[in-house]
Amino acid sequence: MAQSAKQRPWAFSARSLAVLYLILTAGPVLLASLSGGLNSPTVYPVLARATGVAALAMFMMQFATSGRFELISGRIGLDRTMGFHRLAAKGALWMILLHVFFFLFRGRDGSLDVMWQRLVAYMTTPDLRTGIVAAGLAVILVITGKHLRGRIIPYQAWRIGHGLLAVALVALSLQHAFTHARFMADPFGATAILLVALLALSSLLVVYVLRPIHAFRPGFKVESARALSPTVAELVLTTKRPERFTFAAGQFAWLAIGRRHTVTDNPFSIASAPSDLPRLRFLIRNAGDMTAAVPRLAPGTPVGVDGPHGSFTLDETGPGPLLLLAGGIGIAPVMSLLGELSHARDRRPIRLIAAARSRADHIARGEILPLMEGLDFEAIYLADTDGGDDCESGTCRREHVSRLLRGLAPAETTAFVCGPPPMMESAVAILLQAGIPIERIVMERFDFDAGNDAVCASIRHRFIALMATVFASVLTVALIAAT
Repeated sequence: MAQSAKQRPWAFSARSLAVLYLILTAGPVLLASLSGGLNSPTVYPVLARATGVAALAMFMMQFATSGRFELISGRIGLDRTMGFHRLAAKGALWMILLHVFFFLFRGRDGSLDVMWQRLVAYMTTPDLRTGIVAAGLAVILVITGKHLRGRIIPYQAWRIGHGLLAVALVALSLQHAFTHARFMADPFGATAILLVALLALSSLLVVYVLRPIHAFRPGFKVESARALSPTVAELVLTTKRPERFTFAAGQFAWLAIGRRHTVTDNPFSIASAPSDLPRLRFLIRNAGDMTAAVPRLAPGTPVGVDGPHGSFTLDETGPGPLLLLAGGIGIAPVMSLLGELSHARDRRPIRLIAAARSRADHIARGEILPLMEGLDFEAIYLADTDGGDDCESGTCRREHVSRLLRGLAPAETTAFVCGPPPMMESAVAILLQAGIPIERIVMERFDFDAGNDAVCASIRHRFIALMATVFASVLTVALIAAT
């Protein structure tokens, strides 16, 4: 069996991360409830202050979940970490809305007219301006992150603006909390919030100060860059210090071209195997941004490499057969896996379904058969537009999977799926119908919070369960404190 060439660094388990998140978001509310002048004619002001403290802690935790820290994502995958980051942002926004909503009920009169008068008073009170602006920034961050990222707003511009707005939100929220929140008028809750703020600040220092230094430390430079098709380019990097960069087949890295700060970097899957170092190969689809310039990169151009990241690796496999499904540029990490399996002379049955828009878009096909020669390997190639004798027309169907798994045990098969989101969603349904267990389907996508397939739904339900636990804990603590 092929083994990962990289000894993965220690990282928290999924359960440990869930417990830590609960402690760092609901914990400050618990500590703040120990004192702080909670006398109130109704329970609502206490609920309002508790949800405000929790919302602040949740937004500060966003810096840690978006910082690409292997300590956090090493065992669960950076894609899952980022999926949780996006869902947690919505949870923090809902916590802010509860914060405002409960304050509207702070008196004994809860009529609509009185609530409207209170809302207008809050919106026009100068002392509350920082809190109002922070709430507005939270809405902007969530909406732009979901609907404008990489679409109306170019990805790099959005990313820089997103980070700056997030810093402003937290700074304004901290000022608002310590100026107006009686719920924070004790040393316990205040200290807890300051510790979470220190964690957020440390994350920023790592991302914007230490990471740029570390990314250029391996000394990667462009060896060659060329177009393989009208839409895909090959970028090959090389280094004289390969011992400074190790990775597992199937992982990806964020690349910063030239001497630019890593805030401008972009993620790309590594298409080479660990045994190919000191060369590092990438297959990059032209997405209309900086990727369009890849074929024109001059040899010798320095490239910052932040990584490796991802859990789309052979560490996820069992001893049984392997089924690899690649759509479009999803062939890049699959080529890395195939290279590692070939290097190890892995004797397991290895099956591949590679789909592309046309036969010409099968850019790596000519490499695959020589690479897998002598192994138990079979492949099906699909093209949307122009199939032929050696490339079938259409998309992946149940019959393709059944054909490749004939004589093999689906329940013991590990399936790797990588490609456009619609392709992955349909592939998951086909794999489940073919008898491959959901826990043996390995995917890498950054929108687990939004995907419609069974794997995404399963992961999303865990995210939501954690968010529900945070909300329940915060509200329970507040109710107990108010009695």
